[in-house]
Amino acid sequence: MLLISILAAIVSAEAGSRDFLISAIHFEKELKSGSMSVLDLAPLAAKYGAQGVEYRDVYWKDKVRELPAVGIQLARMKLKATYTTVTTLYNRDQAKQKQLLQDIEDAKSLGSPLLRVQLGVRPGSGPEDAAVHRAAKEAVDYAKSLGIKLALENNSRPPGEKLSDIKATLEEFNSPALGTNIDFANYAVNDQDPIEAIKSLTPWIIYVHAKDAKKTEKGWTTTYLGGGTLPLKEILSALDATGRTFLFCFESPGEGDPEGGIVKSKAYMATH
Repeated sequence: MLLISILAAIVSAEAGSRDFLISAIHFEKELKSGSMSVLDLAPLAAKYGAQGVEYRDVYWKDKVRELPAVGIQLARMKLKATYTTVTTLYNRDQAKQKQLLQDIEDAKSLGSPLLRVQLGVRPGSGPEDAAVHRAAKEAVDYAKSLGIKLALENNSRPPGEKLSDIKATLEEFNSPALGTNIDFANYAVNDQDPIEAIKSLTPWIIYVHAKDAKKTEKGWTTTYLGGGTLPLKEILSALDATGRTFLFCFESPGEGDPEGGIVKSKAYMATH
């Protein structure tokens, strides 16, 4: 009877777990040092039962060679991809405005349905600001033409961290090609209510970055699910209450044990 109870609990936990992706940021130290390649990420996703990988523009060593190789690898392994860029939606630098268009093309080449992008500094109403607005609109329209959605994320620090700015931008564009990536820990570390953010942005949520956070002597730090102090049960319930379907990505620093963090996040999700 005890064995049957244990097996039933395991099955129940697995049935209640969400599909998830792992983020390249778990392995930032290894990817930047060269001890690991972007081609190592998909096998790790498969190892831990993830449905795919979130790749990042900053980790390519040889993008011309690596990007198509990753695409072939994902297709062979039947895994999903998402893509993220450090280039912001709003940018006064024309080179970076063009880079965002290239990032959208790279997301398409990778087979990603979206490109995670941060807001940057919302422009005002002056002549120079008009050019920034036009460049952002060009990016949104270009993404739409390629069948890609931009997932606008709230940053972990200024600029682009405010719920009010994220919502105002989404309302302003009013485009099916622009949604939001809810990073609930980022809202929390910026003294904003993540549950309020979820409720306020429900119509636009297309992606979720899932991690916990805790306060230390040096301030807030993010960690694996269950490793911090956020009201995760309530946050996950609020996400469920949206009734929307979106990709869910574990996204926390490796903290010296990146694979262990993935395992712990997965275990938390399976039991909550």
